[in-house]
Amino acid sequence: MTALAGALSAGASAQTPAVFETPKSSAAVPAAPSAAPAVPAALDGARRDFDALRVAFLAGARESYLDKKGAVPLPALDVPARLAAAFPDEAASLESLAGQAAFIEAGRGAESLPVYADMAVLVAGRLGIKPPESALPVYRDRVRVSTEPLTAEQAAGAAELTAEVRQRSYKPRYLYLADVVAAPVAPAKPATKLVTLIRHGKRVKTRRVVPSVAPAEPQGPAESVLDSVDWDRAEELASAAEEGAQGWYSATTRKKARREQRRRRGRCYAWVRMALQETGLWSNEYRDEVPLRGDWRRSRRAFSFAWAMNALETKEQKDPAVARKAPLQRLDLRVDPLVIGSIIVFDRNVCGFNNRSGHIEVVSSIEPLRASSYKFHELKLPCLVGAANAGRAHVYVPRRMEPAPSAEAPAPRSQTPG
Repeated sequence: MTALAGALSAGASAQTPAVFETPKSSAAVPAAPSAAPAVPAALDGARRDFDALRVAFLAGARESYLDKKGAVPLPALDVPARLAAAFPDEAASLESLAGQAAFIEAGRGAESLPVYADMAVLVAGRLGIKPPESALPVYRDRVRVSTEPLTAEQAAGAAELTAEVRQRSYKPRYLYLADVVAAPVAPAKPATKLVTLIRHGKRVKTRRVVPSVAPAEPQGPAESVLDSVDWDRAEELASAAEEGAQGWYSATTRKKARREQRRRRGRCYAWVRMALQETGLWSNEYRDEVPLRGDWRRSRRAFSFAWAMNALETKEQKDPAVARKAPLQRLDLRVDPLVIGSIIVFDRNVCGFNNRSGHIEVVSSIEPLRASSYKFHELKLPCLVGAANAGRAHVYVPRRMEPAPSAEAPAPRSQTPG
C-alpha cells in the first residue's frame, strides 16, 4: 500500500469516517453549556448507522471484487436520505467508490490492459484490499461485451478513474508487458560431455561439463503468483540493488570513478548476490545448486542463478513436503506483470549480453523503468519481450513464506469522546 499512498489519499474519505470529538472542559474554569455543546444523540446514532453501512458495503464489495468467476454480485449501496443529509461528503465518496468498483467489475472495454490494470489496482486499494495488486489476476482477462452499455453509475466511475490514471499521481509497483503472449519453447535437455584437464602435459582430471545452452524451466500451466509476492521484501530488494549501483557513479574524482568502474565491470552476479544477502534472501539453497550447474571455467555465472532456481522448483514440484522452499519464486510474464524487485536472468548471448555468462539484474524502479546490478541498466522492453517469448529470459520475485493476510474491514470508530 505504500506505493499507492499518493493515489489513495483522495479516496481516504471513502474508508475513514470523520472523527467527531467533544471538547474537554477545563478543571479551573467550568465551561458554560453554550461554550461546550454535547454531540446530539441523534447525530451520534446517525454516525453509528453510517459506519455500520460503510463497513458492511466495503466487506461485501471486497468479496465481490476478488471473485474471479463473477458469481458474487457487488452489493447495492442504498444510503438513507437522513444519513446522506448528515454526512454528504462521505456518502458521495462512498457512492463514487461503488461506481468505480462497478465499472471495473464490468470488464475492460476500449481501455488498454496497462491502463485498465492501473484502474483495478486503484479501486482495490480504496476497498482496503492488501496488497491492491492482488486484484490484477482477477481482471487481466475480463472483457466487457461491446454491446453492453455502461450504467450512469459505471460511466461516472470510468470518468473518474480515467482522469486519475492520466494524471499519474501515484507510484506503480508493476508494469504489464502486453506483448508477452507466446508460450516459451522448452529447449531440449542438454547432454553433458567429458572434458579432460591437462596441466604440464599430464592429465589432471576429467569432469562432466554442461554445454552453453539456455536453462530449461520446469514446464506447467502459466499461473499467477501475485497473491504470494512479498511486496515489502521486493521493495527492499529494489532499494538495496539501487543503492549498490550508486557506487558506479558516486566516486568524487575521475580517477576514483575509473578505478571503481574497472573493479565492478561485468560483476553483475556479485552485486545482485550482495543485494539478496542484505535483504535476507540469499540462502544455502542457492549455494547447494549453483556450483553443480556451472561450467568448469567459472562455476558461478549470471545464468547459473536460473539453473539453481529451476532445480529448486523441479524438486518442489516433485515432492513439496520434502523440498526446501527458496524465498524466491518464478514469475511468468505471460500472466503477470513485471514487478518491482524482480530478478531478471538473461541467457547467454541474449540482448547483447555476455556470450559466456549471460546477465542478471534487479528491477529497481518502474517509473522510470530501470534495473540495477553493478550499475544502472536501461531495461529495453523490445529486447525483454523477445527474450521472454523465446524462453530466454527468466524472472524471479520474493515469495511470502507465511499465509497471505486477509483483507480486514476498517476498525469501527471509537465512541470515547475526546
